[in-house]
Amino acid sequence: MKKLILSTVLLFLLAGCSTTKLVYDYGDKYVSWQLDSYFELNDEQEDWVEERMKIHLEWHRAQELPRYKSFLTDIQNSSKDGLTMSELDEGYSRYEAKQRRTFERLIPDAALFMTKISREQINNLERKMTEENEEMLTKVENRQERIQKRRDDFLEQMEDWFGEFSPVQLAQINQWQTEWFPESDDPIERRMKYRLKSQTQLLSLLRSTPDNLALEKWLFRWISRWDSNENFERKARILRNKKRILQVDKFITSEQRLQAIRELDDWVEILEQVIVNH
Repeated sequence: MKKLILSTVLLFLLAGCSTTKLVYDYGDKYVSWQLDSYFELNDEQEDWVEERMKIHLEWHRAQELPRYKSFLTDIQNSSKDGLTMSELDEGYSRYEAKQRRTFERLIPDAALFMTKISREQINNLERKMTEENEEMLTKVENRQERIQKRRDDFLEQMEDWFGEFSPVQLAQINQWQTEWFPESDDPIERRMKYRLKSQTQLLSLLRSTPDNLALEKWLFRWISRWDSNENFERKARILRNKKRILQVDKFITSEQRLQAIRELDDWVEILEQVIVNH
């Protein structure tokens, strides 16, 4: 569910304006297609999903995109003279609030949808989950390849935002790679453990023929675990990442900082065009 929601409402962050418009014009079809791959929807279910997603996507375009634009503009302004921990705290809180608003809007319909699926569709879901889990386990087995890809992706993202680095900077990035991504840190294994537990709970709940209120309660509880104050491991990970951002912020040159701000200009322009053409 998380993958479906995020891939639908945040896909515009991955492409240019023309593709962004397609997401909002055809996102209902995309979600229906994704859900069909898990449940094998009947015609009535497809129509219902597409109708509801059109409404949610229009809400997101009208209500959330202006907030995203304001968020990016504020990041530009605050980062011109360097970042502080308090600015990162505020920005992250705003980001999480945006996620919560989207989930809170979609969960009632997600729960209602799941009250209408058949036993066979639940079995289809379980088979699809098993296939995806096997793919993830393959990634877990290829540990060295995964670690190297993680390092390559990190450097590529840094260059996308800041441009070329000097030899001295590249040496520093390599040192950070060793410190930040040790072999002992394996997020896929951590996610896999949580994934299997959640899937077992969800399948058991669905087979108990719950009403939509019970499903809503489970989904809200599932999502609240991500940002729970009791999730100390997650809080520590977020704090660690904020400290890394501050390290990078002090490491880049003024020209590299300016390039990153220009990159944000492109995203602000994309959002403006999609909002105006609503």
